[in-house]
Amino acid sequence: MFAALLQIAMVLIPICLNTAWGAEVFCSHDLKVELQPEAHRLRGRDDIRVEGRKGGEISLLLSGKSNVRSVLINGKAAKYHFSSGKLNLSRIPETDGPLLISISYDAVFNDPVISEPVSFDNPGFGVTGSISEKGTFLLEDCGWYPRPEGCRQGFAVQVSAPRGIYAVTAGELIGHFDRDALSVSIWKIDPMGQGLSLSAGRYIVRSNKAGRVPIFTYFTSENDSLSNTYLNAAASHIEFYESLHGPYPFPKFAIVENFFPTGYGFPSYTLLGGSVLRLPFIPQTSLRHEIAHSWWGNGVLVDYASGNWCEGLTTYVADYLSKEISSDAEGKLYRRQILEEYATLVASGDDLPLQLFGSRSSPATRAVGYGKAAFVFHMIRQRLGDQLFWDCLRRIYKEKLFVKTSWDDFREFFVKFGGWDAGEAKVFFDQWIGRSGAPVLRLEGVQSRPARMGTKDSALFLTTGSILQSVPSYDLDITVALEISQSDRVDTKVRIKDGETAFSIRSSQAPARLVVDPCVNTFRLLYPEEIPATVNSLKGSRKLVAVLAEDGKTRAAFRLLLESLDQEDTPVMTEKQAKEKSSQGSDLLFFGLPGSENLESFLASAPEEVKRLMKEDGRRRMEEGGGAECLFLVFKGGNSGGGITALFLPASNASADSIITAARKITHYGKYSYLTFSGGVVREKRIWEIVHSPLEFDF
Repeated sequence: MFAALLQIAMVLIPICLNTAWGAEVFCSHDLKVELQPEAHRLRGRDDIRVEGRKGGEISLLLSGKSNVRSVLINGKAAKYHFSSGKLNLSRIPETDGPLLISISYDAVFNDPVISEPVSFDNPGFGVTGSISEKGTFLLEDCGWYPRPEGCRQGFAVQVSAPRGIYAVTAGELIGHFDRDALSVSIWKIDPMGQGLSLSAGRYIVRSNKAGRVPIFTYFTSENDSLSNTYLNAAASHIEFYESLHGPYPFPKFAIVENFFPTGYGFPSYTLLGGSVLRLPFIPQTSLRHEIAHSWWGNGVLVDYASGNWCEGLTTYVADYLSKEISSDAEGKLYRRQILEEYATLVASGDDLPLQLFGSRSSPATRAVGYGKAAFVFHMIRQRLGDQLFWDCLRRIYKEKLFVKTSWDDFREFFVKFGGWDAGEAKVFFDQWIGRSGAPVLRLEGVQSRPARMGTKDSALFLTTGSILQSVPSYDLDITVALEISQSDRVDTKVRIKDGETAFSIRSSQAPARLVVDPCVNTFRLLYPEEIPATVNSLKGSRKLVAVLAEDGKTRAAFRLLLESLDQEDTPVMTEKQAKEKSSQGSDLLFFGLPGSENLESFLASAPEEVKRLMKEDGRRRMEEGGGAECLFLVFKGGNSGGGITALFLPASNASADSIITAARKITHYGKYSYLTFSGGVVREKRIWEIVHSPLEFDF
């Protein structure tokens, strides 16, 4: 699934807080810009009305590539110094009233854009500013307008562009107008605690309403047919989150097409690449995620100095909650997949505390900042109960709208309004937010015996055992379930602190099985035997060997596959070279069936149905039956070191394009063990079953 990718873009210019701005300073921008796509240029004039200034030098941030044509203060030419993206104004006349700063400038924005990225681990792919015939993409931090720091800001924005090109930004749409050879877009933006990003393109504009909220689509003609789907989905999501969290905080919501495959969420709009919009699951997945950011991240703002909580909370109320609403089983599966991703992508060494997470830059940072953080909110919900948890979130949203908010602020609200003991809450946040890692638990000494003798019907059974955890220890409340039958279960809550915790459970009948945390409500580090081999196993491998088999096709596709798996530094070996590595416990990824008997033995532990496909008659039936053109699978074992073995097998009749497309897409199916593709489209996907866990005991 394409992940929703709201991120803070890489800052290209330094942030300057100037003591000239007081706490009550308000800057009102009257910003007029003209886009010149053929020259990649923006020409602008910003008339900034400053109220509440207390004197001193003024600094504004502007793209270091800008040409500043003039600076006026209260209508008179002013002296200024512009260097390295900072415009310093000095000798500012004293005045009791408002100060008017007028800045005329132009700048070129032409960051290189990747149309078909291999990986989505770098949101925006390093692009912060691009103006071209294909479209315009200007992040706030690229410096496309003069940005004074340390004051509240409101905007009136007018964007002129060649006729048919309309611009979108935050705030309220005043209108789009065509004037001779130009199209003009006018926006009004009230203070919201953030700066502005801007997009523009040859859009067809559609709209409807979700209650009081106008909803727009800005799609190109290629995707205009999708507008109704997105308008209806957005209306449904906004209605849901208004009932869950409170009123939608912006004057509109827009779904805007980008000319390269991003997934950004900005105040009052989301920016999705054209190829992303066409994915059938996006209206109910990524769109929901970006709309939830209207409450968390764009509504309640993040205090990044103490860690980015908004990706975890948005993941929880969007991606996770939709699964839980569908069924308890799907919610449990989603929680389980969070644990699997953490174990495969993070536990090998790329961990960090949540208080240090800012934005994702790799599969590992995503597993922490999105997955683990979402699970932390789930555990808080388990501790407080549904009503108090959701009531606290509503109160946080109401009182912290457009205010920078930290993890500690959440803790204080949960204590004050959720009835959480302050000491317990501090221990919880210290261990889950302040340090990296996860608890490692194991069962020991489990036994069951009759508690007292009697008739068969009156016999009581006593089951005892211990839960041990490794250092560093965690304070946990964890459920231990004693299963009598498929429909009869006795649950006991066990409080774990450090070392060894004993438990005892009485039952009226002999138990069949004992399970620790049967509903997967506690974040922990899974054991290797609890994790199926998946695509993510390859992403997290530290010892991967890539083998280009004798019958392998399209070496470029293999390189593309490795890059998409975050394994671009893995050397590609021939079978002869790989024989020397085969006894060193490496993980192996084959492109094509190996021809040597030595390497072919590595595929011997594949599941039986897969081995049938890999045989010549099975491959022939697969091809002649119009089935899969490419097969991908990963499984455990096959080598002496107990690692994993993976195989990417194109059919003999597969085209180079279909092989490359499949290689590019495999990374998006991280939780799967088995995939087949035809024409670059996934036809079948499976996850191998896990039959045993060290936290389960069969009597």
